[in-house]
Amino acid sequence: MPQSFSQVYLHIVFSTKYRTPMIRAEVEKELFAFMGDSIKQHKCIPLLINGMTDHVHVLCTLGRTVTIAKLLEDM
Repeated sequence: MPQSFSQVYLHIVFSTKYRTPMIRAEVEKELFAFMGDSIKQHKCIPLLINGMTDHVHVLCTLGRTVTIAKLLEDM
């Protein structure tokens, strides 16, 4: 039986409300780790999570069993 393989990469950008600089260095590592764990729970692979004081960039793969909407909702 033939199989098909695909790899979907997502670049997700989250912004704080009104682009207020709320993400301080003290909470940055904990926030990024929390987001990474949330991504892993959906069988997705977080490749890079980083950002500034007013936004976060996430590069991850999309698992086969989750929709983009569900992934973002749970993150």
